[in-house]
Amino acid sequence: MRSSFAKRLVPLGLCLLWAVTAGCARTKTNKKWYDPFGLFPAEEEEGRNVVTPADWIKRWEALAKEAKDMPPAEQERASTELAGALNTEEDPLLRSHMLRTLAAFPTKTAEAMLSAGMQDGDHDVRVACCEAWGKRGGEKATQILCETLKSDTDLDVRLAAARVLGDLKDAKAAPALGLALDEPFPALRYRAIESLKKISGKDYTDLKSWREYAQGGEPKELSRLPRWRRIF
Repeated sequence: MRSSFAKRLVPLGLCLLWAVTAGCARTKTNKKWYDPFGLFPAEEEEGRNVVTPADWIKRWEALAKEAKDMPPAEQERASTELAGALNTEEDPLLRSHMLRTLAAFPTKTAEAMLSAGMQDGDHDVRVACCEAWGKRGGEKATQILCETLKSDTDLDVRLAAARVLGDLKDAKAAPALGLALDEPFPALRYRAIESLKKISGKDYTDLKSWREYAQGGEPKELSRLPRWRRIF
């Protein structure tokens, strides 16, 4: 009986040994990201089998700082490498940091990945993508964020889009922010008004005036004295 049990145990042990060996091999070889520009010396990882998420994030932050000084060919190569890693990354936190890094690269590849990022299934990633577009700036950023403000199904994402539109201070965003004034969510109405203030430099006291401004009008601002009288 003992002999029979031993015979069954040997194949099981071999299977376990194979699984552990294969797992180690994958850990050592299947990295989702490497450092193509030598931003970090190899000896930092000596004796380590795994590059941690914190290590990756540091690499991407360093890469973003280098982006503007890279020749166009290297900018394209870096954004392509990062896009490839992004396409296979399962961790939402890492995808968020990848998108923020891509925002620093003025390449078509980076722009395409940022556009796709607004459709990510994780709402935190879409929030991060809004912030990435704010960092990138430009007409495309305003267009994407206005579309997100109007159509995204998550309130946090829409709040992020409204906030970043205010930071961009592009008057073309006023109509989309004006539509948000009719939303049933007080937080979104408040955020839309704050962004309209940044864009316009105005400080209207009622929704009617903000709606008029968002539609291209020029409502009259109240003087400071009537405002104080309203308060007291």
